[in-house]
Amino acid sequence: MAETTVLYPKGTKFNMDYYLSSHMPLVGNSFKSKGLKGWKVLDFGSEAEYCVQATLEWDSQKSFETAAATEEMVRTFYECWKIMDDVPNFSDKQPMLIPGIVKGTM
Repeated sequence: MAETTVLYPKGTKFNMDYYLSSHMPLVGNSFKSKGLKGWKVLDFGSEAEYCVQATLEWDSQKSFETAAATEEMVRTFYECWKIMDDVPNFSDKQPMLIPGIVKGTM
């Protein structure tokens, strides 16, 4: 299993209603057929180093890599996924994306 952590930095103007009702369903619909098992969103509040975190759960690291490399999601070698075009609709800052492989769980 693999996960991608998406972090929005402190001070971000963030529209949580839009994020939950539009953006995350867009993410789910775009990646479900590519191995996305689910997602969760945490709100850390305005004083934390990061105000919002989304965690995307993949059935494998290969699924994440395949989803990230599909032609419709990649604009150019140096740019992020096409889905990132939706970010200005809910955030004034770009997120940090951190993919990883789950090594332990309870």
